[in-house]
Amino acid sequence: MSIEQTTPTNIEIDVKQSQVRISWQDGVQTDYPFTDLRKVCPCAECEAFRKNDDPLRVIQSEQVVTEGVLQPYNPAQVVGNYAIQFFWADGHSAGIYSFKFLREISGQ
Repeated sequence: MSIEQTTPTNIEIDVKQSQVRISWQDGVQTDYPFTDLRKVCPCAECEAFRKNDDPLRVIQSEQVVTEGVLQPYNPAQVVGNYAIQFFWADGHSAGIYSFKFLREISGQ
């Protein structure tokens, strides 16, 4: 994947449409529904939950919230020059979504 494919030129958080819209340096624009982003959270706890064979899961299935609702007062922040961190209304904010990861899950 090229640097142009993983470098955003604009990031919009559209609360009304419940999505994040990223324009990439190579001209592609991708829309990410909040719910989809919450379901693929790349943090260690969420990764462990998604691996059913992991005997050391820290969280139980009833603890996992997959509805994507961002905190209204602090929905997200850019992390360095490589990622974005979302602050979900369920209190979860451990996932750091790298721009490379976001582009990979876009399928574009």
